Amino acid sequence: MKTFKIFLLVITMIVMCGCPEEGPDYDGLLEIINNSENEIVWSFHSNRIESDTSVLSESFPWSNINDFMILPGETFRQKLNSDGFVHIFKNGWFQYYLYSYDSVMIIPWERIRDENIILKKVYFEIWEDLEACDFTITYP
Repeated sequence: MKTFKIFLLVITMIVMCGCPEEGPDYDGLLEIINNSENEIVWSFHSNRIESDTSVLSESFPWSNINDFMILPGETFRQKLNSDGFVHIFKNGWFQYYLYSYDSVMIIPWERIRDENIILKKVYFEIWEDLEACDFTITYP
């Protein structure tokens, strides 16, 4: 009987420790609202960056920049999948960067990156950060 109890205890511990963490239950939209009179472009990064002056990657982050452009007065909506965002939050944080479309088109990416030429940077370290902004990023 003692062996059976130990067996049950071990199985229970394996099941409890092996179950994935439940994430927030939200499969809605993140909105980026462009209230300016200029075109903006956005980018997303999901690895922890230690320096506030670092802007994403070494290389130009867009294959087709027009897919990431938001026209004046327009709103971009991105579907949030809670399972995907649970994974991101477990591994770090994520950020959205907003840039002037005109700047990105005429200034070399190396200069934008090195001089931190961005319009807005938004960090989300925990799910509650998203909830606090009502899943909306507004520029300006």
